[in-house]
Amino acid sequence: MALFLTLGTPSLFFLRVSFRRNKNKEAKEDKKDAKAPAKDDKKSAPPTKPPTLDDIPDLIEVMLNEKGEKSAAATKKIYELCDVGHKQNRVPMVCSGKYDVLTPLAKCLTQESGDGRHLACLALNNLSIPTENKRVMALGPASKAVIGGLCKVIAEDKQESYLCCICLMNLSFLEASITNILQHSPVEDGKEAKAPLDNPDSLLRVLEKLLTNSPAVPKSGSGKSEGVRWACGLIKNLAKSEENAALIGKTEIPKCVVENIRATTAPPSRWTSNSLEDFSLFVVLNLAQWPVSKDALMKAEAVGVIKPIMAEGDLQGLKATMASAFLEAAWKDFPESGNPAAKSVSELMTNIVEKKGKDGQYAYGVFKLYTATKAYRDLALAAAAADGGEGESNTKALAVPSSIALCLQIVSDLVLSAMDDAEGGSKYVPDAMSAEYAVGAVHAMLPAILQSGEQPRKSLQSEKACGEISNMLLTYADISGTSTDAKAQAKEAATKISGSSGSARPVLEISHDLWSQYRKREGQPMDQFISQQQGIEVDESGPLDFLPCANGDSSCVIL
Repeated sequence: MALFLTLGTPSLFFLRVSFRRNKNKEAKEDKKDAKAPAKDDKKSAPPTKPPTLDDIPDLIEVMLNEKGEKSAAATKKIYELCDVGHKQNRVPMVCSGKYDVLTPLAKCLTQESGDGRHLACLALNNLSIPTENKRVMALGPASKAVIGGLCKVIAEDKQESYLCCICLMNLSFLEASITNILQHSPVEDGKEAKAPLDNPDSLLRVLEKLLTNSPAVPKSGSGKSEGVRWACGLIKNLAKSEENAALIGKTEIPKCVVENIRATTAPPSRWTSNSLEDFSLFVVLNLAQWPVSKDALMKAEAVGVIKPIMAEGDLQGLKATMASAFLEAAWKDFPESGNPAAKSVSELMTNIVEKKGKDGQYAYGVFKLYTATKAYRDLALAAAAADGGEGESNTKALAVPSSIALCLQIVSDLVLSAMDDAEGGSKYVPDAMSAEYAVGAVHAMLPAILQSGEQPRKSLQSEKACGEISNMLLTYADISGTSTDAKAQAKEAATKISGSSGSARPVLEISHDLWSQYRKREGQPMDQFISQQQGIEVDESGPLDFLPCANGDSSCVIL
């Protein structure tokens, strides 16, 4: 008998069994059977009735109170109810309130018997896929039992460890759950709680142990390599929050994922989605964007490892480019004078704002706007550092009108969303961090943005652009919650821009025009950031902004 386990999507597992029998032996057995028929003929057993949702209460009873084969048989029926052919059952099984299948399945994870444990892992994987179920499984009443059971299997290095990593990864796609998942730190009843870093049984330390104890180059397809691979997929999602990144940065995990990339023999162009290398580079990217975990990657010399990947120009090249920017790579480290980096990150920002992905590379939602804008800001800082002072030869690669207009759009959309009396709005309201990074990028690129034309000249369009953009930045600086650094950069940029209105600024003009076109398409008020000090209104009594004329009988003369 040959047994094959094929992993498709995280929720689809297929068992294929083939039987090979010796033909001569089979013939002999058939002949023997023909000569000596069984004396006690028994009627064949009727086919087993497929389980239904109505059977769940009885199945749960068996799973909780029986052991061995009976419990495994009941678990198998629960799995069959939510397998690939019964996807419609998954949400009712978890969210209907009629059943509690999670507690008995979590209990099965602690069984020594491999069959029941394996089937429970398969069922939990399938149930973890619907978005509605993720919240119940990761944050609901049974979450401690579910996460704890999965963590225990991984800690004990069972053959189902990789299935448990996949299940936790499925749950971690719900971003609201990632802190709760990584904070899992079990202690015995009655014992004092321990922080994840101080508890060897915490999920954080269990994952660290899994990665550090794996071979330098685990055999592809082995249980160990699959466990490490899917553990990195889980860590990729968990590292999206700054709080989690702070914890991960204090472990050996950053060093391990960098080593995964260093040790691979496959070129980046051959890395498939969800491969160990793909996951590891994602972990580097997500950790690199947070100051609390960046230092751990720099100590692991991550830039030297990922720098060659930037030249790939595909998804892996984009990830390596952004991670290198976060890790303070010098401008000279970016290929082709930074032009591919500027183009790919700017395109990513645009796609996120327009809620779309890029065919063959990434889907919408894979990257956050604050990640893309921070990468763009850090590229601008690297280019500005290479320019030195008021130079603009390097920042020119980034300061193209479409990218500048996008930065202005992100900031102004946040400003409009924060103003109660503002009309209109945006289909994409950015977060405060994205707006801050956009302001930082504009500030870093000012010498290139404000470069004058070859022939200095006056321009009403530049004067209007300088006034409107500077007013918008000043309004942003006054918004509640804007950080001290962002306020300072916005005010300094506003001052420099308004002070440049005396002559034509071609790059700024085009950027302002693109920004204005966007606002018009969105139906936003076009006079929102135009200075309202256009003159003094008067009536027969005199200027309305001042005291009335001293002599009411005399006529006031407005000069």
